Amino acid sequence: MEKAMFSVLIPTFNPRPEHLRQALERLRAQTETRWQALVHDDASNVDVRAMVEPYLSDPRMTFRHSEKRLGIGGNWNACVAQSQEPIVAFLFQDDWWEPEYLERALAVFRKHEDIGIAALAHHYAIEDDIVTAQEYRELEELRKRELTPGRQEGRAFLEQWVERGLRPNIIGEPDFVVMRRSLIEETGAFHEEMPQSLDAEYWVRALRHTNWYFVPELCGTFRVHSEGATAQNREQGQGLFDRFRMLQQYIDALPSGERKRAALRAQVKQFQEMAQKYRGKRDRGDTITLRGAGALKRFCLRHPLVALHTLWQVQRKNASKA
Repeated sequence: MEKAMFSVLIPTFNPRPEHLRQALERLRAQTETRWQALVHDDASNVDVRAMVEPYLSDPRMTFRHSEKRLGIGGNWNACVAQSQEPIVAFLFQDDWWEPEYLERALAVFRKHEDIGIAALAHHYAIEDDIVTAQEYRELEELRKRELTPGRQEGRAFLEQWVERGLRPNIIGEPDFVVMRRSLIEETGAFHEEMPQSLDAEYWVRALRHTNWYFVPELCGTFRVHSEGATAQNREQGQGLFDRFRMLQQYIDALPSGERKRAALRAQVKQFQEMAQKYRGKRDRGDTITLRGAGALKRFCLRHPLVALHTLWQVQRKNASKA
C-alpha cells in the first residue's frame, strides 16, 4: 500500500445515519486513494460506531469515541492531534465530496510550494426552512463573482477581509478547505472557546503565514438544515460576538500604522452593526448568549465616546420606528 498523503478527519456528534453514510461512501469513491480517515465521535447520544462499522473493514478507516463532550473546537483539535499525514482534509458528517475532491487539492499543493490552504468551490443544499438560507445562497454567488480562480496573496487578502469586518467567510467551511499539516503546526489549535466562527478565526491566523488557492470547479456539497451546528448556534444565540473578538485579536497583534487604523475603523463599524443586531434580537425576545462579550466591554472602555454615540443612534433609530 502506498504511503497516505491525506488525513481525512471526520468529527461527529449525533449524526443522522443516512448523512454520515453518504459522506463515507463519497470518501471511498475518491479518485485519490492515498488517505487515512479518522471518525472521531464527540460523546454522541447515539451509537456512531454501529453506523461506521460496515466501513471499518477498510484498513484506511479508524473510529474513536470521546467519553466526555469536547465541543466543536475540541473535537476538531482531537482529530488533528490523532493524525499524522502531511495534508489535512476535514469532512463533516452532513456533507459530501465529488470524486475528484482530494485529487484537485493535491494538484494544488504539488504545483505551488507557497500555498498552505486550498479552498474548493462547493454548493449549499438548503433542506429546511431556516432564516439563514438566503445568506448561504448569496455567499455561493459571491464566491463565483468575486473570487479569482487560482493563487491568492494571504496577507493582502486578509487586509481586504478585515476592512469588510471579516464578513463573509468567503474562504469556506473547514470541510472544503484543505491544509498542509506544516501550516497547522505553525498556526496552532482551533479556538475552542469560540462557539460559531472558529473556522474564520483560524483562517485569520493562518493567512499571516501562507498564501491560499481557490479551486473554482464544483467539488462538493455543504448541507444546510435545522439540526446543523450553525442553525443550532443561531437558535441558542451563540456567536454574536465572535467576529468582534476576532478583529480585536487581529488589532492587538498589529504594530501602530495604517493597517491598524484601518482595522480599528472596521471594528467601529462592526460595533455599530452589532449594537443594532443585539437590540433587534432583544426586542424579538430571541435567546442571546453573552459568551465572548469581554472584548465588547474592553472596546467600550477604550472608546467610550464611540460607544455612547452608537448606543444613542440605536436608541434614536428604534424610537423613530415606534
